[in-house]
Amino acid sequence: METSGLRSAAYWESDAVGVRLNPKRDLDAMGLIPFLCDQCGIRHSIVMATSGSSGEPKFAVLSKGAILASAAAVNEHCGITSEDVWLAGLSDFHVGGLGIHARAFLSGSEVVRMSGSRWDRTGEILVNDILEAKATLTSLTPTHLFDLVRHDVKAPDSLRGVLLGGGRMDPEIISRAKDLDWPVWPSYGMTEACSQIATSLDGECEWLSILSHWETRVTENERLAIRGAALFSGYAQRSKGKWMYHEATGSDGWYETGDLCEVKEGKLRFRSRADDLIKISGELISLSSLDSTAMEIARSLGVEAAMVSRPDPRRENELVLIVEGVEELAESVRTKFNERVGGLESVKRAIAVQSLPRTEIGKVNRAELNAIVS
Repeated sequence: METSGLRSAAYWESDAVGVRLNPKRDLDAMGLIPFLCDQCGIRHSIVMATSGSSGEPKFAVLSKGAILASAAAVNEHCGITSEDVWLAGLSDFHVGGLGIHARAFLSGSEVVRMSGSRWDRTGEILVNDILEAKATLTSLTPTHLFDLVRHDVKAPDSLRGVLLGGGRMDPEIISRAKDLDWPVWPSYGMTEACSQIATSLDGECEWLSILSHWETRVTENERLAIRGAALFSGYAQRSKGKWMYHEATGSDGWYETGDLCEVKEGKLRFRSRADDLIKISGELISLSSLDSTAMEIARSLGVEAAMVSRPDPRRENELVLIVEGVEELAESVRTKFNERVGGLESVKRAIAVQSLPRTEIGKVNRAELNAIVS
């Protein structure tokens, strides 16, 4: 996959449609480009898979104009200029990684790719690369930040901003990262928004400032809706062997996301995914909220954990805790978790694994977790 051309005018001004897919994932995109170009008339776009960590893959069509609109807004919000040097640690088949190159193209900043084929968990490669490149900016996921904090890694002096996104952010981890001089900028975004929707420049990870290029509102069902120039064009998906394309919005230009959020005074607070609510004995319970609690407890013991659910014939769903480490440690996390929550949210089963399965950008791979408990 090319990377050197991602900062060139030829790439961003071309009317070609490109597909940027993770080569490690078994994604069948055969016939997708001819379908989009010949049958849908789509040009000047980039296609990315956006199934998240579970479910059937969907292919989001992002116009290059939308990606550049996002890049311009991020550059303005974060004060990115030609004086900046990016250390690119996120793969450019994800919108967070591709966005770095778009921002660099518009701002004239330099991009240096992080060495090594995968994250080393100690942060040694990251720090050495920042020092060598004199990088001022980088993008990380909460998993990366957790590893840096766990190993007490101090930030190099040249770094002025770390865009943090791609997962739920732990205030305690961010606080400890700031003590280690990591200039964390928590952000909230999605592929469908061509990257960021809201970003904090002061380390605040609950209420984030909405970027200027977005209109936002909360629908009657409490989902976030967005409208703006950086919105994706639509989804392509194969159904029964046939490609289908669905426009992102109706005539009013609004796109309703799958996220439950609050919006007030130009700031946004993410609550949970709308589809992460499960029923246990007739009561709706937020799986992501329990997942955050489990992760907080596990991290206090120096490991990581995740919560999943599986069907239960009596209570409709059963919670299962998956913990890195030995069985005794998994039981310790389960005990502390039950002391914290109790009632319907208590967990009867904990599974110890060597490490949590993750996607290439550090998100917990829910599909593989579900396979563990099935």
